[in-house]
Amino acid sequence: MDTIQTLIKHYIEANGYTVYSISQQSGINRTTLQKILSGQRNITKEIYEKLLPFFALSPIDKEELEQAFLIDQIGTERFQTHMEIKRILEMSTSTLYQTDDSPYDLVVSNVDTWSNCMLIQGTYQIVNAIYSVALKNVTTEDQPFLYTFADMSHPYASIFFKPLYHPSFQPLHVKHLIEYQKTLIDGENYDNIHNIQILTNLLPSFAAFPGTFEVHYYYSARNRFKQQATAFPYYVITNTHVILLSPTYETAMILSDKAIHEYYLHNYEQLLARSNILTSGAQTPLDLLNVLNGVDPALNYPICLNIQPTIEKYLTPEMIDKYMLESPYKDVIRAKLLERIGQLTKESHTILFTLEGLKLFTAEGKNVNFPDTLAARFDIEDRIYILRKFIEANQNDTDYHFLLLDPSKIHTSLNISIAFTPPSMTFLMLVRNDGNSMILPLEEHTLCSSIMDFIQTLPEYGYVCSVEQTNRFLQEEIEQLKKQL
Repeated sequence: MDTIQTLIKHYIEANGYTVYSISQQSGINRTTLQKILSGQRNITKEIYEKLLPFFALSPIDKEELEQAFLIDQIGTERFQTHMEIKRILEMSTSTLYQTDDSPYDLVVSNVDTWSNCMLIQGTYQIVNAIYSVALKNVTTEDQPFLYTFADMSHPYASIFFKPLYHPSFQPLHVKHLIEYQKTLIDGENYDNIHNIQILTNLLPSFAAFPGTFEVHYYYSARNRFKQQATAFPYYVITNTHVILLSPTYETAMILSDKAIHEYYLHNYEQLLARSNILTSGAQTPLDLLNVLNGVDPALNYPICLNIQPTIEKYLTPEMIDKYMLESPYKDVIRAKLLERIGQLTKESHTILFTLEGLKLFTAEGKNVNFPDTLAARFDIEDRIYILRKFIEANQNDTDYHFLLLDPSKIHTSLNISIAFTPPSMTFLMLVRNDGNSMILPLEEHTLCSSIMDFIQTLPEYGYVCSVEQTNRFLQEEIEQLKKQL
């Protein structure tokens, strides 16, 4: 992509100006402008806005220029990190939720006929081997497990585990040990991109794998020479086998010798003891409420990203009694929810939400924060009441603001919501195809900081509708609901 200096030079010439003439007409100091164009100093927002009226720009040209200006302000590395996070938010349902048994037409191998040491070639053969061993262990072992040490930023890594997204693997417990980076690596992209690509590749397994899982991480800078010199730097351990993986994930060595198996398992346990937990699997809405209720409202971030506006803020005790279904946890959830509502009234920040999430609430009365097993759908009158509360809040400078993410700028789907609990934890909420949610805590601070930084920058990218545009959407939904009455 062209730099802001290159683009401004182009548009100055394309619109018939010289540096001298445009500085005269815009009031910008000519020397200052020349230093900006030569890269000797950064362009300020004030100078940028003074130049814009002199350029004839199409909507695409303007978007490109605004993006180049933002890159100049925040830096290329930070921008690249943000775009990786944007990819996560735009992840399609078909990518996030794998419903097929596997990416290939797999044939279950008879594991008992394998030799103690077997070399296999090709991703299909490796996928088939992992699938066959895992299936064998699920049917024969009391506590089947699958432990991995692999580069999860590699696209092949996620392919290996897609066959496990099947109900028959519900008894399986999976642990991933991954490498995170904190420093720049010569000749490569910013390390956070590597970290976020790992999260991108893991999300489908979080959302679709039926068993239990943990993800552990450690910090390290990759040594490319050492990695390439090691024939099988990665591995998968099951109850009965060790599968060694080449750096390209195209060759594997399958071992079933008990002594070798014990060695790898012991070594893995030692590594886990020195690692940190990224996530220990899904939590319940009650777990999330407990964490959120423990956060000082003064520490909340000015901008948060939800699938929906914060519907809970305007729930009355009568609504809670009306919609909470009978369950062993009803009284506890009710008390925690009332505590959360009390906390929300003390906060003042902006909630960004998706059009899909809004329409799910207005069309079906669904609050994505509560599974259908815990709460009923809102009736039309209460939907209208809450939508009006959102409009009122947007008109009150001392209250929350609820702003719609511009669907023409960021193509979010009804998949992912992000909540922050300072100082270093991020909660991802994935909405499954059945309408229920999975809440995942992420505890690695550089990853959390990158996600938080991107969310705070969304308005600067122009991805957020104005208060007036948002209220117009909300009012249109109210009018549709009135017709149904």
